[in-house]
Order: sequence, then structure tokens, then C-alpha cells
Amino acid sequence: MIDQQRLVDITRLALRGITRRDDTLQVGALTTMEELAADPTVAERLPFVREALLAGASPQLRNMATIGGNLLQRTRCRYFRDRTVAACNKRTPGSGCAAIAGPARMHAILGASEHCIALHASDLCVPLVALDAVVHIRCVDGERSVPLTEFYVLPGDRPDIENVLEHGELITTCRCWRSVRVRAT
Repeated sequence: MIDQQRLVDITRLALRGITRRDDTLQVGALTTMEELAADPTVAERLPFVREALLAGASPQLRNMATIGGNLLQRTRCRYFRDRTVAACNKRTPGSGCAAIAGPARMHAILGASEHCIALHASDLCVPLVALDAVVHIRCVDGERSVPLTEFYVLPGDRPDIENVLEHGELITTCRCWRSVRVRAT
């Protein structure tokens, strides 16, 4: 049997844009980090989100990187990236974690296990969690919504499983920022 990998281009799907309704902002998964950072509502009412977006990548990356892609970044450490290090439970489940005994052992403060202590790379996730963000997911059978606080899976004994997405599912939007008000200074 031949193992085939497929790359699916989703860039033409209607998953881009920022919509404000009352105190809620809905962001399409294909909206770029730069588009969200430049949005007037984000700049005015959510400066900490804008700061996270600007700190998270260079202008070149922000112009290409999408919000959905940012949420789906792999949790990783230097050992995950270094293919010469065999002990990485994220790459090869059951192989061990070189970071636990190595100089990177203090990587993850929260969400670590005896099987993996890698970090999540998204600067954007922290403010989104603070804003009670909800990820909307579509699959062949329908749609579902998952709070961002429940979207990521703790490493446990399977650090290669990082989120609750099932095969064939796609993030469509991220809805967040309920009841956010600008404070007068």
C-alpha cells in the first residue's frame, strides 16, 4: 500500500474577514495576522491583542500567517526541531523527551507532563484565552464550537496529539471579545 499525502489549498474558501457584532468580534480563519492587527476595533479596543500579533512575527510573516494557522502552530522545543535528537515524543510517540533532563527542562511551566515539556508558539493564544475565545470548526457532518481553553490537549502520555481537531475538520472562525470595553484613562 502506498501512503499518499495530500495538500489541500483552502485559500479560496470564504474564511477571511473580521466582523463586529455588538461586543463580539468574529475573525475568519484565513484572516492574516496583519489584517487583524490593522483592524480599527482591535487597535482601539483591544491593544493587547494587537501587541501580541505584532510581537508574534515579522511584518513579512504577519502578511502571510493566518489566524487559523497561528492557533494550529505545533507545540515545540529545540529538540523537536533537531532531527538528530531521537528522544522526542512529539515526533515519535514513545521515544522519550530529551528536554526533560536537558538544559531546556524549564520550557513549559504549565501544561507539561513527564512525556513532554515543549511550549506552544502562539503569542496570540494568551490574549484570546483571556477574552474567552471560541473556535468554530466545520467537518463533513456539521459544525461545532469549542472554547479555546478546551481546544488544546495537555501532553499527557500522547504529546503528539495537540488539539481536539479530528481528521477532516477545519477551523472556520474564531469568535471572541465579548463585553470588552475601552477604559477611560
